[in-house]
Amino acid sequence: MKKIFVLASVVFVSSMLLAQNTQSFTPETSINNKGYDEKTTLIIVPENQHLRDQTATVRIEYTPMYDEVRIYYTCMYVTYDKAEAMNTVMECLVDFMKDNQYYHYTYLARDREKYFKNERGYSCAQYMSYVKFSR
Repeated sequence: MKKIFVLASVVFVSSMLLAQNTQSFTPETSINNKGYDEKTTLIIVPENQHLRDQTATVRIEYTPMYDEVRIYYTCMYVTYDKAEAMNTVMECLVDFMKDNQYYHYTYLARDREKYFKNERGYSCAQYMSYVKFSR
């Protein structure tokens, strides 16, 4: 009986030590008071997307806590040009770097291409870069 009680108390104490303090995020509780939680990923659609292809879109996933960005260039498969995708992504990264006071970025992984069908059944191509910014 004593062994069960000791074991239960050890489990209880260890679970209390490992428990994390969770509270809801509000802009007032943020340390830097930017209006968002730095642990989340922000989805950004750049104003100037530098697009030459009418079917293309650019989307940026920005994680402020780690200064990391995943940038996606998506277009129809028949109009996809890898060189144009690379140039568009680099131009958008330079704009993002200037807007957020970064001075340099490095690639964290090789750029990837993905081919898929969208919800309407059209073949699409996606070019993705994964970078880390430096201040």
